Amino acid sequence: MKTKTLILVGMMSLAGCVGNREISKDDQKRKIHFGVEAGANKGGIVENTDMSYINGASVDAFSGATRIGGHVGGHATLPVGWNDVQVGMNYMYSPQTFTYDDDVNGYFGTRKINLSQFIMPFTYNLNLFKSSLPAGTICLKLGGALEYNLASIKDNGSHLPGYTIHPFTGGVALGISTLPVKFKDNSRMGLSFDVYKGSQIFEDLYNRKEFKMPTSSYMKLSLIYQFK
Repeated sequence: MKTKTLILVGMMSLAGCVGNREISKDDQKRKIHFGVEAGANKGGIVENTDMSYINGASVDAFSGATRIGGHVGGHATLPVGWNDVQVGMNYMYSPQTFTYDDDVNGYFGTRKINLSQFIMPFTYNLNLFKSSLPAGTICLKLGGALEYNLASIKDNGSHLPGYTIHPFTGGVALGISTLPVKFKDNSRMGLSFDVYKGSQIFEDLYNRKEFKMPTSSYMKLSLIYQFK
């Protein structure tokens, strides 16, 4: 954890020095901007893949599969000097399937999970190439996210283990965004790619809190529209 913190601080310091200059009049006039986004994502529950933790279980006793999901949301970007602070609220949908085939413990079948998450990301956005590009054109985003998790679960099989869904999770979020398209009314459009790694959502016999693997994560690609 200390190493990750030092890396993040170093990245922020380095990026802050790139294109360092006095704040221009245009920068000083920057206001809060609101935007919306939508796109595709993959992730949600990160399952345990190491069956050596389970006494007698074969390597195929438990496995997981994740399909592409979708998300939609909005955000506010607040200028801080020549960089920005961004906060938002997103809804993310992630479909996943867990398969149980464990002769030792007698669990057989599938568990389909449709995970809905209400996510509040908060990032410090470092505007890159500030000497040649308007603020917000290319940003490195460093921060975190808080999640509220709701799961619709359908079990198919004769016998499956009990489970727990942790409703609140949180973790580290990183990303990069670009707003290269500017319209006549000064609204802008672009893309954002974000990744997240956080605490555990799902817990059962094969995904215990003392194991290292079970966590939460996602990566998402978003189309962004920023209002004038």
